[in-house]
Amino acid sequence: MARRGTRNGAYFNLPETELRRVLVAGTDRTTLETHLGTRLYQRLRDLAIAARKHRRSRGPCVYLLHGIMGSQLGTRRGALWVNPAALAAGRLTELALPGGRGVQALGLQTFMYLRLRLTLELTGFDVRVHAYDWRRDILALGRELLERVRSESKQPVAVVAHSMGGLVARAAMHREQEHKIARLIMLGTPSYGSFAAVLALRGAYPPVHKIALLDHEHDPDAHAQKVFATFPGLYQLLPEPTRLGGLDLRRATAWPAHGPRLSKTLLQESAAYRAQLAPADRRMTLIAGVQQHTVSAMRRVGGEFLFEVTRNGDGTVPLSLALLRGARTYYVAEGHTELPSNGQVIAALVDVLKAGKTSRLPRQWRQSRAAARVLRESDLRSTQTISHDWDALDAATQRELLEGIVFPGRAADD
Repeated sequence: MARRGTRNGAYFNLPETELRRVLVAGTDRTTLETHLGTRLYQRLRDLAIAARKHRRSRGPCVYLLHGIMGSQLGTRRGALWVNPAALAAGRLTELALPGGRGVQALGLQTFMYLRLRLTLELTGFDVRVHAYDWRRDILALGRELLERVRSESKQPVAVVAHSMGGLVARAAMHREQEHKIARLIMLGTPSYGSFAAVLALRGAYPPVHKIALLDHEHDPDAHAQKVFATFPGLYQLLPEPTRLGGLDLRRATAWPAHGPRLSKTLLQESAAYRAQLAPADRRMTLIAGVQQHTVSAMRRVGGEFLFEVTRNGDGTVPLSLALLRGARTYYVAEGHTELPSNGQVIAALVDVLKAGKTSRLPRQWRQSRAAARVLRESDLRSTQTISHDWDALDAATQRELLEGIVFPGRAADD
């Protein structure tokens, strides 16, 4: 596979083995500290140095799954997601399905998950990253995960899964009777969907806006219709109608007539998938983020969606769509993309992997009763159309554009 370059500090597209060497050597420290924050950078460097001296463990096997947008996608020639040069050339459209010209998952968005992976390794776990193509059908991704686990592991394994990864794991667990997956720890998994999927399909999701600012060819609406609206996995993340007071977003007539057009076929096919996820049982633990401004409800008024924002969620997934009855649940005041890099969360999930529970996080949380702030869909649409030249941007602006996509937000313990 071709080496993914580091022009102007673009270390996020490096394979993990090379990134570890960069951290150990202290290469381009100023840029990386700006991207990551001083504390997270130093923690990653300390962990990388310790891991270099650590003998690979033959301890309990843990599979690590990322969330949606959490893997690099590309071809043998290099990454498309997220590659600023490819984005500037308008090549994001090459991710559209079906087809995709040999596009596949190349690996994790490493900065999002490296602290978690290294900590698990140093704790004695045999960590195996499972990077998947998050554009695709979650049930098919679950089958592939189960096939890998069955082929690689004779003993029961554990899965630590961020966001959409928890749904992929539950799809795998639904298909197996032998309890090969003996424990599942979900970080911010949208058990009943997420309003972020609605915003992405409408071209109103902030990360979509950020990507559009690097694209010299397309605006957010074009990305939504030509690219994101072709992803089965995104349709499957639409909120469950029973949680929306009967608003069924799987029906084309529920959507405003204006704006990006959606696939009626993919909307219909997404309706049945949740019944093929394993129900919660004693093997499952959820760590849910709270106290972040989160779209927690929506409704349609006339020809427009209205969204209600509260602090009852992690910024991406509200508690109303995260909580899974029957799963042991813990709460942390943290954002969605920061959950895998939060030290308190990592320590808690290590406890759960070892003993099935933890005392580091609370089991109960009193939800806010403050009045919701109502936003119109038009309020969330991007009005900025000026494209940016990545190589002309300073490191701080680069971080701002890719925060929550490549770089975690400033972690609570940073």
